[in-house]
Amino acid sequence: MATKLKTVGFFLFLGMAFWISSCMDESGFNIVWEGMEVEFDEASRPNNTIQKIMTKVDDNQVDQEFVRVNLVGIQVDQPVPVLLGVDPTSTAVEGVHYRLEDREVVIPANSSFVDVPLEILTGNLATDEMPDLTLTILDAGETKISTNYFQLTIEIRLSCPSDLAGIYNTVTVGTGGTVNYEVTITELEPFTYRISDITGGVYSQVFGAEDNPAVFTELCGEITITDQPDLVFGEDTFNGTGSVNEDGTIRISWRTEESEESGVTTLTRVD
Repeated sequence: MATKLKTVGFFLFLGMAFWISSCMDESGFNIVWEGMEVEFDEASRPNNTIQKIMTKVDDNQVDQEFVRVNLVGIQVDQPVPVLLGVDPTSTAVEGVHYRLEDREVVIPANSSFVDVPLEILTGNLATDEMPDLTLTILDAGETKISTNYFQLTIEIRLSCPSDLAGIYNTVTVGTGGTVNYEVTITELEPFTYRISDITGGVYSQVFGAEDNPAVFTELCGEITITDQPDLVFGEDTFNGTGSVNEDGTIRISWRTEESEESGVTTLTRVD
């Protein structure tokens, strides 16, 4: 009897395996994409947008950047020509904010990309300018153009010298009352910093919880915190803005999206 049950079970298993395999075949799980298309490498970023933050030294400064165009799919043994264009919605002006010498580029045979030179005319930029350059793939011969990543917007921004790393005394006024605390700001990369507690001591002093660090960017005195996770209570996010004052103090206005905790923190460097 046991042998018969094992036999029946074996054939049921085979039948289920065949059925699952058939379903996968019909649903396309076993299909490997064999297409080929061209795209901007960095267009997968949110809103198909990247930033080029430039540090100006003099009025004649020209910075060399590159924009990569990918061939997605198998490499081919012949060059793939790509024609680039500039979307008319661009606010960046050629010859004023940038130079794009080569709009007809070629992905070499047996290669997967080409780096297109882009000159940023940093010397012409003013601190209050925010030009955006939107590049478009117009043609790629017989090769398909990606429907999702055929455009790339480059936000050209001018930075200023930035040196915010240090230890700060803080005063925070908000939903937690007035809280005095001490935080540390660490530079992660140029213009990007980590503050040891974005709440300025509110989580620690009011709720008896841990500090909640956050990452922010600083561009010519303007501070931005975007969708910073709440690492203490979870399932919430911090957003905020701020500024660096002429006397070196920092002012950050922050809030949580769901719990609606908020505060304005003033930071004074002590080291």
